[in-house]
Amino acid sequence: MVHEQLLLSEERLKMVLEGSQQGFWDWNIETGEVQRNERWAEMLGYTTEDFENDTNTWTRLIHPDDRDGAWASIIDHLEGRSNCHKCEYRLRAKDGSYRWILDHAKVVRRAHDGRPLRMSGTNMDITDRKRIEKERDQLIASLQEALHEIRTLKGIIPICSYCYRIRDEEGAWDKLEEYLTRHSNAEFSHGICPDCSVNFIEKIEKKDNISDSQ
Repeated sequence: MVHEQLLLSEERLKMVLEGSQQGFWDWNIETGEVQRNERWAEMLGYTTEDFENDTNTWTRLIHPDDRDGAWASIIDHLEGRSNCHKCEYRLRAKDGSYRWILDHAKVVRRAHDGRPLRMSGTNMDITDRKRIEKERDQLIASLQEALHEIRTLKGIIPICSYCYRIRDEEGAWDKLEEYLTRHSNAEFSHGICPDCSVNFIEKIEKKDNISDSQ
């Protein structure tokens, strides 16, 4: 009866995992054997036949920068320092890229002396979520940097319609460049626009004609 109930529970769990598109792994700690479902492998572009049924397979796939942290999370739970193993890390896919994984597991069976005997967990691909979070963080950082650096011009700016000088807060008339340099982080480069270039040439030619006539 107990065996039948266990089989029924495992079948129900299998159906739930398939419906939620989560990978599943089950680790027999005494023997070192690890069983994984097809979804666990498919998330990385593999099949279950591509793996050995041990923890070394998992360890080799973890990104080197995440390996120690992932194992530390598992050990903390095995030794009773945490209620569960819950960790985000990267696993290497078959094409060489890395996928972000949310790994959530618990010890499901212990010996009478408290030793962990079996641990089961689920894996979820969170690569898209991590990409969105990274883009959001980059955008926030860019906005914060811009807000930190920029000084905004506000209010009505009095400007001479003839010479285009600007009257500052103390009543002095400054060149446009000088005023903007003090009130913003703008930088200037100099050139001649097409209209001014034509006018400049016309003035030179007119001056030359006058000189010739004299």
